[in-house]
Amino acid sequence: MNPIVTQALTIVGVLLGSAATFVVTSTTERIRWRRAQSARWDEKRLLAYSEYANAVKHMVRLCRRIAETKGLLSTGQPVDLDDSFAALAEAETERAARWETVLLLGEPATISAARAWSEQVWRLELILREDQPDASSFIDAYRNTMRLRNEFYARARVDLDITSGPLPELTWKSLQPELPSRDQPTTPRQTTDKGSDRPHDTG
Repeated sequence: MNPIVTQALTIVGVLLGSAATFVVTSTTERIRWRRAQSARWDEKRLLAYSEYANAVKHMVRLCRRIAETKGLLSTGQPVDLDDSFAALAEAETERAARWETVLLLGEPATISAARAWSEQVWRLELILREDQPDASSFIDAYRNTMRLRNEFYARARVDLDITSGPLPELTWKSLQPELPSRDQPTTPRQTTDKGSDRPHDTG
């Protein structure tokens, strides 16, 4: 073969090999960068979702304390209502601050679930601010709050690609607080943690 042709073919082979190496390396680096960025944003979304959930859950717990004090639930110990409503207002301010991060980083379906959950908590507060709130109305709203909480967590888990399976279903039996009977005083009784009939993980 002509030496010049041989040399040209060698040069072409080297150039093609270099080009192929460049393409493979560039593609690998882009994939690695995208994975790193995805992991980074997943971490930020996880933090945003968890901080928002904690803020809303704090509001729910305050609502529960107020409901117990007003005799809508028979578990727990009474609290000062004025202080509790003031704390609820502060908790709402904290929730609103966390909400902005969820709006920035969250997936649309998770954002919608988060909004539905918090709006339901506002309904709890509206019931509690009535002069004579109805116990059954509060319990129905409280149960719906728990359902919406689970929906938020389910959406967030899908968003974060958590594949360990669905959340355990929250049944009404496990959530239903004991209603005070008509013969019992409306002031909630004091209970201890041992043997208490307080539902678990009701925030």
